Amino acid sequence: MDRIILLFCSFISCVILVNLLFQFFNDRYLRAYNSKLLYILLPIVSIIVVTPINMFMSPILNMLVNVIWIGFVSYFFYYEEKDRRFIQIFESEALFMVIGVAEALGVFLIDVIMEIIQITPQSTEIQKSIETAFSKIVLLFLYYVVFSRLWKKSILRTKTQYILYLIMFVYSVVNVLIIAVISNRENPLVLMVIVGCTIFANMYLLYFIKFSDERNYYKMQLEMMEQQEKIQYDNYEIQSVKYKEAMSILHDVDKHMKTIEGLYQEDFKREALNYTNQIRKMLQPLVPFMYTDNPVLNCLLSDKKRVADRSGISFKIETNEVDINFMKPIDITTLFGNLIDNALEATKKCNEEKYIGLYVKEYNEMISIRIENSVEDPVVVKNGKIYSSSAKRNGVGLLNIQRCIEDYLGSIIYKYSNQLLVCDIVLNRVDE
Repeated sequence: MDRIILLFCSFISCVILVNLLFQFFNDRYLRAYNSKLLYILLPIVSIIVVTPINMFMSPILNMLVNVIWIGFVSYFFYYEEKDRRFIQIFESEALFMVIGVAEALGVFLIDVIMEIIQITPQSTEIQKSIETAFSKIVLLFLYYVVFSRLWKKSILRTKTQYILYLIMFVYSVVNVLIIAVISNRENPLVLMVIVGCTIFANMYLLYFIKFSDERNYYKMQLEMMEQQEKIQYDNYEIQSVKYKEAMSILHDVDKHMKTIEGLYQEDFKREALNYTNQIRKMLQPLVPFMYTDNPVLNCLLSDKKRVADRSGISFKIETNEVDINFMKPIDITTLFGNLIDNALEATKKCNEEKYIGLYVKEYNEMISIRIENSVEDPVVVKNGKIYSSSAKRNGVGLLNIQRCIEDYLGSIIYKYSNQLLVCDIVLNRVDE
């Protein structure tokens, strides 16, 4: 029986270890081969190799075999785009060490808890099973909640998800303590089944939550792309209308020229001047104001300025002939389009002063962007971030803004004072 319990504990430990390590490999690196069967068999072979070694209960032998095997798998079956093989091996071995520390922490905690509540297992084998169960639960929660965030920072999680993680952890701890309490009255084989079910249930439930996190991330990425496409389509519609207006004027340009020529020949100079001014007014909306030397930004700012004027909003623009040609056109449209659209949406709701200010300045290799707008209702800003309902409504737009800023190694800070919301952005010139 002791041998069975030892084999069981070794098997559980190896399954959890291999599962987490291969999740790390697949999340962090690229596969060196295209064979799906190979990467299905690798974890199975790893379990078969490591489990018998664990049964010798030799920490040095166990660590030596795991270090060699992990380095072998990492080096020959995975790679990074930058081809940093030795750093890759170091990261894999470091994770293995961290996993060992997390397991030791779990064993220490359950021993302390059992001592406090005065629970003494009937045999060392049963105690080993309880320690295995608790340490693996601690490891799983630390991996999915803490460790995985280190190399997958893009994962989107809400407070509700963290509360769910906490509830699951507490529930699992209670389960292990109940197992410890009944351990002296139940058959060891039954306890092994209960322990195994508890660990694997937690592992796959946490994996399901991880899958849900990734689904939310890709869903948000899709929404961001759709929002970018909408901005591009709206700009296309505006330019299309301008093109049709320009074509209608060009179509009749010969008639206009003959009319002006006739007015001058008949000495109707005042009427000719008025007619010329009318044509100038027709052409003026079709020509973007030269705010910068970037035609994309000029068109965007000219269009937004006209929208603001039609809405009775005072829109002040100061660019100081800044050079932003290092930015991709789609990033210019996404960043400035979202910033100004959010400002327009908020300013339209104001009953009194309606004001938007955009200031773009250049400092050596950095670009400073400030956009400020009046708001009707107070905006909650903490640590430079917006925590209001409007931020939730414009969530995708704000994420697109954040993505653009990160692409140019920049930063963004929000401020609010006296019904004025200010957004300060700094961008760095980056090489292609």
